[in-house]
Amino acid sequence: MEQLLAGALKISFLELISLVGPLLVIGLILGILERKTNQNFFAAFGYKGILATAWLGTPVHELGHALMCLIFGHKITDLKLLKINRSNGTLGYVSHSYNRRSIYQSVGNFFIGIAPLLSGIGVLFLCLHFFLPNSFKAFELYWKTSGLSQPSDLTFFKEFFKGTLVLLKSLFTLNHVFSLNFWIFLFLAICISSHMALSWADIKGATQGLFVLYLILFMLSTLGTSLGVNTYGYIEKVTHYTTYIVALSELALICSLVSLGLSFILSAARKIKF
Repeated sequence: MEQLLAGALKISFLELISLVGPLLVIGLILGILERKTNQNFFAAFGYKGILATAWLGTPVHELGHALMCLIFGHKITDLKLLKINRSNGTLGYVSHSYNRRSIYQSVGNFFIGIAPLLSGIGVLFLCLHFFLPNSFKAFELYWKTSGLSQPSDLTFFKEFFKGTLVLLKSLFTLNHVFSLNFWIFLFLAICISSHMALSWADIKGATQGLFVLYLILFMLSTLGTSLGVNTYGYIEKVTHYTTYIVALSELALICSLVSLGLSFILSAARKIKF
C-alpha cells in the first residue's frame, strides 16, 4: 500500500509539472521582465510612465480574470478594468466568489489566477494578425511545418528558439520601419506586455487551485496504478495544448524584451544631465 501511494505521489507530481510547469516558468520570466520594465518607466516619468501603458494593459489583464471566472462558474462581485490606487499600486481588480464544495470551481482558481498570461498572449496575436498579417503568417507557417514537441523534450527548445528567430526576422524589417502599422502594433504590444505578469493576489489564488488540481491527479494516479492504467500517458496528450500556449508565448517574450529595452533607454536618458 505504501509503495502504491508513493508511486501515485510521484506520478501525480510529474503529471502536474507536465501540465502547468511550462506555463509557470513563462509566467515567472514575464513577471521579472515586467517588474524591471515598470521600475524603469517609473524612474523615467514617475507614475505617468506606468499609466502610459496601463490604459490598455490593465483592462486586458483584468478581462482575462473575468473571462475565466465566467468559464469556471465563479460569481463576479466587483470588476474594475482600470482604477488607479496609488497608495497600494493597484491599477484594476476582479473580485469573485465561488462554491468551495465544487471541485470544478476550486480548480478554476488556478486558471483564473494565470488568466492574464493567456489573455495577454491572445490579444498580442490578434494585434499581430490585424496590423502585421505577413508576420503572423510567417510564424503560423513555421509551427505548422515544424510540428510541436512536448515542452519537456529537448527538441522543443530548438523549435522554440527557431520560432523566435522567425518572429524577430519577420517583425524587425526595413519595410516595417516605414510602416505605420508596425509602430501602432509595437506601441500596443508594449502596453499589453507591460501588464501581463501575475500579481501576488493572482499567484495566491492560482496556488489554491493548483493544490486542488494536484489532489485530483493524485487520486486518479492512485486509482490508475491499482487498476494497471497508465494515467501519465493520458496527461501527456493533454499537455499538447500547453505546448501551443508556450509556443505562442514567444511573441509575449519578444514584446516584453523590447519594452524592457525601451524603458531602460528612457530611464538612462532621464539621468543624463546636459
